[in-house]
Amino acid sequence: MGPAPILFNEFFQMFMRCMPPNGWPVNSKIAVGNSGGPDSTCLLFLLKKLLTDLRSKAMAGQSIPTSVVSLSVNHNLQETSQSMAARSAANAAAMGVEHMMLDIPWGTPPFSAKPVAGQPIEQVAREARYHVIFDGMVRTGAHSVAFGHHADDQVETSLMRLARGTTELGAGGMRRCRRWGMGTGDVEGGLGWVGYHGLNRWIMRPLLEVRKDRILATCEEHQLDYVNDPTNFQPEVTLRNAIRQMLTLQEEGKDMVTSLSLIITQSALSGLPQHISGSLEKIKIAAADLQETTMDLEGGLHQLHGAVKVLSSRLEDVDNEVTFHLKNLTLPSPPSTLILSSHALPAIVDPTVRLAFVLRVMRYVSFHPWGSLRADGNRRRSSIQHIIDTLWQSDGAPSFTAGGGVLWQPAIFSAKRRLRVGTQCLGRQLQPGERFAWMASRLPAVPYHILDTATLSSKLDVDITERLAIAMSRGDDSLEVLFDCRFLVRFDLSLIPETLVGALRKYQETGVNVRIKPHTKYYWPKVVLRKSSYPDTTYATLIDNGQVDTFGHAPWVTMEYIRLLDAT
Repeated sequence: MGPAPILFNEFFQMFMRCMPPNGWPVNSKIAVGNSGGPDSTCLLFLLKKLLTDLRSKAMAGQSIPTSVVSLSVNHNLQETSQSMAARSAANAAAMGVEHMMLDIPWGTPPFSAKPVAGQPIEQVAREARYHVIFDGMVRTGAHSVAFGHHADDQVETSLMRLARGTTELGAGGMRRCRRWGMGTGDVEGGLGWVGYHGLNRWIMRPLLEVRKDRILATCEEHQLDYVNDPTNFQPEVTLRNAIRQMLTLQEEGKDMVTSLSLIITQSALSGLPQHISGSLEKIKIAAADLQETTMDLEGGLHQLHGAVKVLSSRLEDVDNEVTFHLKNLTLPSPPSTLILSSHALPAIVDPTVRLAFVLRVMRYVSFHPWGSLRADGNRRRSSIQHIIDTLWQSDGAPSFTAGGGVLWQPAIFSAKRRLRVGTQCLGRQLQPGERFAWMASRLPAVPYHILDTATLSSKLDVDITERLAIAMSRGDDSLEVLFDCRFLVRFDLSLIPETLVGALRKYQETGVNVRIKPHTKYYWPKVVLRKSSYPDTTYATLIDNGQVDTFGHAPWVTMEYIRLLDAT
């Protein structure tokens, strides 16, 4: 008996397990990344059928999207690009699904020139693809996007991460549901940059526990047409393809004598580029060193699926445990910082939980885009281990940094006394009611005592004059500006002080400008008016209690710290 097609009730359960933590917004739209291949075609069909059936049953109590849109990316990188694009559009039309084709305009900023042989085509194409998909979500009003990644893809992803030296957390593979994040870019408007909008949009993968053969069976059952990307079967092109080829050959040869099967596999994979063959060797070594499960690369796909499932489940358990410890260890903290009680840290014994705990804190206070590797200190093992060793073993150690744009400082916390931070804590005996703690905060770009006079980068000294003037001329009600990838500064243009209105009307003639700059050692935002040869005039500033002081003016500015302590 062959593999069984995916049942609709079964898919409903898969889909609901991908629901964002706070549910879907009312009347939201979900996008599907549609390549025209079997995986995305199957997903689009099942999702369209599910949402149609649920609407017909008037399931008003269910928190589900109400409509679906198909998003297809035409990379224009291979001969089959046009046929795949045409198939994806035809499938969406046949299913009665809204469809949008997204072409990558190679050579037009922020996109690079079209990649050619010898360049990292897979990485370049991926960054461009995700950039246009997010743009498609914004243009169509989609709150989330679903991808057709399945259980076989999950195994490949786990192995690829092992090749890059990941921890067991990374070997757990892709999450069923995660925030998009602020993007991979570091410059507003650059490739991969999405800013604060990415914190409210989600990526989901409902088919992540389904084998490829069941997806093909579903397509056959419902007579769904699709195309296969020929480059997926060329092991010399990418590491993922080489892994896929290796696993396919081993699966096909599982009934042969082991030595014969191994010879066939090695023969088929001979002649690969050195960086790919080297990565395959790294995978074998890393897989053998896993502590949580046994991952035998010669044991076949069934064994690998089980191993990766164990690692994925372990990742979810670690996330929940870190959330529990953060709630117990976090003390009242100044805005944008996190103060952690030292005496409770030893309760976290598991090294993997310690690692995930530190990464979560770093992501929360870093000035790098939320969700990016840079916010995690690029996950450099030696740096993260240095943080762990210091926090868990050294009460009152000196301040230090170890990547991610995060400063770690010793602190002495008391509910009744002023918070002491940094050198004030060294060698000090605790008084009654005091406790040792660690404060994580943004790493200063320059020392605090020269902050007002130093020349800062455009990311920290942000000229918003033109944006304010344009928004006012259009009659907009408000303007939002992301500052330092940490604060969302909102301007209510109906309440803007008259002195600023007058200055903005003539800014091109007078040269005055309105800026957002950092103040205090925590780099909180303040809004200033700058005139040549005059000191800056401050119009709004964030203060200790998290409120905004507008210096006697109406509350025309709000400042919200938007980074999250969530696992995803």
